[in-house]
Amino acid sequence: MKKITNILAYVAFVLFAVSCAKSTDEVKLVMGDNEGALALNIDYGTTRGEISADQAFSMKIYRYGAANSTGERAKELVRKYTSQSDVPQYIYLLKDDYCVSVTVGEKVNASFEEKYYVGSADFTITPSKVAEVDVTCKMQNISAAVKFDTTVEEHFTGGYYTYICASDSFNLDQAVAGKVPTLKYESSSTGYFMLPKGCKNLSWYFYGTDGTTPVAQSGVIKDVEPLTLYTLNFKYSKDAPGFLVISATVDTSAEHRDDKISFSPDPTVKGDGFNIKEKYNYVSGSRKYVVTALDNITQLNITTPDATLDLLSGTYAGVAVTEVSKKEYHIVLSEEFFATLAGGEQEFSFRIKDASGGVGFTTVTYGIQGVLPIGDDDYDLWFTSADFQAVAFNNPSNVKVGFRLKGGEWTMLNASAAGSENMYNALANTFTANKTYEYAMFIGSTQVGKILTINTPAGAQIPEADFEHWVTADDGSACPTSSVLTATWDTGNHATATLGLENLTYGKNEPRPGSAGSTSAYLHSIKATVFGVGKFAAGNLFVGKFVRIDGMGGIVDFGKRFDYTARPTALKFWMKNNSGTINEGSHTTGADLIKIFVCLCDRPLKDPTDPEGDIVPYTVNTNDESTLFDPTTAPNVIAYGVYESKTSTPNWTEMTIDLTYKDNNTKPNSIVLTFTCSGYGDYFTGSTNSWMYVDDVELVY
Repeated sequence: MKKITNILAYVAFVLFAVSCAKSTDEVKLVMGDNEGALALNIDYGTTRGEISADQAFSMKIYRYGAANSTGERAKELVRKYTSQSDVPQYIYLLKDDYCVSVTVGEKVNASFEEKYYVGSADFTITPSKVAEVDVTCKMQNISAAVKFDTTVEEHFTGGYYTYICASDSFNLDQAVAGKVPTLKYESSSTGYFMLPKGCKNLSWYFYGTDGTTPVAQSGVIKDVEPLTLYTLNFKYSKDAPGFLVISATVDTSAEHRDDKISFSPDPTVKGDGFNIKEKYNYVSGSRKYVVTALDNITQLNITTPDATLDLLSGTYAGVAVTEVSKKEYHIVLSEEFFATLAGGEQEFSFRIKDASGGVGFTTVTYGIQGVLPIGDDDYDLWFTSADFQAVAFNNPSNVKVGFRLKGGEWTMLNASAAGSENMYNALANTFTANKTYEYAMFIGSTQVGKILTINTPAGAQIPEADFEHWVTADDGSACPTSSVLTATWDTGNHATATLGLENLTYGKNEPRPGSAGSTSAYLHSIKATVFGVGKFAAGNLFVGKFVRIDGMGGIVDFGKRFDYTARPTALKFWMKNNSGTINEGSHTTGADLIKIFVCLCDRPLKDPTDPEGDIVPYTVNTNDESTLFDPTTAPNVIAYGVYESKTSTPNWTEMTIDLTYKDNNTKPNSIVLTFTCSGYGDYFTGSTNSWMYVDDVELVY
């Protein structure tokens, strides 16, 4: 029964060790530049009997020094372990040559229980590598078994026994007095011997009596060896000399076991009064950790999600370090330290290094009260919403989440209990792009946990809206793009170029003040004479595509696909212009009109099965007034802004057009944007003295 108990204890030890095993990636994470790691497997190879986890254990690691004149290398002890459970899964060592020596069990001269195993291996540590080393521990004992046949028990009713001694010849007085290693077998069993120096044999002595007639015999088993089972079989027979049949058998067959031990980290970190492997929900108070190593501790760090704290050389708020000895430190973490951690499940780690190059790496987990970091999926900048989550223990009823522009006033949101235990959430509806926000949890009016910060991304901008790139199309027209095939912007230049006239819009080396570029868009209006007929042509610039000439007019597609990442509030740009007196056309008189409008639209898709595909534009034919675009009445317009003026602005001026939203619940998929220095150009009316510069157009969020 004892053997079965030992087996179960050993199996439990191995399973526990394997369950705590670290991955190779985790091991490499804690290696220094000049360090590697040893992963040790202990194999008990050919054994007799079972090995229990509570047997005596010793493991020593030596570092080889330089060879002397005879070629021998000195050895320096760098690690010593006296318990299987203390041996790390990975032993961190400096690069060099090493050997490991392992002994298991007590070195007892004669015993029915105690076995003694010895093994060793040389290995080399390479930086950033794990050296997997197998050490086979071979049993050093001589195994001797005695088997009594049932006939022995039946005949020797007065008693019987056998002595086996580790001696070259048997001497009863010495055996009884214990002057030689001796075991007394009174039933069938197996014993284990360590031979004294110079001894090569096992001697034996049998005694039995039926109450009147004694039987005694002795003998020697010569040249015994470890890893071999020697068995003496005793049988009573009336036909045998002395009425006793004795046979000796030798069993050298290997009984292989796959007993491999996986280990856990070293040096060690332990909680003072608590298990550091268990997650703890922190509310208040201090937590104490005890750090120990086998050699002087040379590095002691705590790494949090935000920083690495060097506890041997620096001081940190909320962290008290006491040096008990060079091999033991006590660390107390107070509320001030835990206040540096964001809410939710948080980890921080200890990394300890000793003078022999050993490294211990331990991660601990806490539940922390406070607001959780907000991720990309937690906010929607188009709908200006943000879903905050927070953790609060003990079911408080007045949890709030506050957020603010950095350094500003808090906007407080009531938080409600979420589906998960200790979780709360709160919804903001004024969360916008390109801002730096701070946010935190409050219980009542008291801030709890860390104040977190997020920089919301800038909203999407219209491509090539700085007008730095211009190319000439095949028809000779100037195009505000670096590639006609992927152009966002277009002009009416295609019409005038096709008719052999000048470009009405082109790039000019006159940027707005402070621009990072060197070019702006220049628009001007002219009277074009074609086939003897004069027509007014307005300079324009728009998001879309000029389709073709239609008689004296043109067909234009207004609008392009645009993927919004946030909700714009306005359009901003730089301009200067001259509004001349109208001298062409009959639609109206007086000063010419500059006109700029922008629309955010939700247009149908050209291919309804492709949600990422092109949209159906607004098609305008300048010969057909019914097709002219009005941003205030056009269908599918989600938001719009219009700027009209008959006043000249001779100097560069930054302008802003606010957006008016007609629909707050629909996210658009396209944009319409147009500039013209003659706003009645669709009616072929305007001034040939009108012009406009435009630079650095951007959406405001």
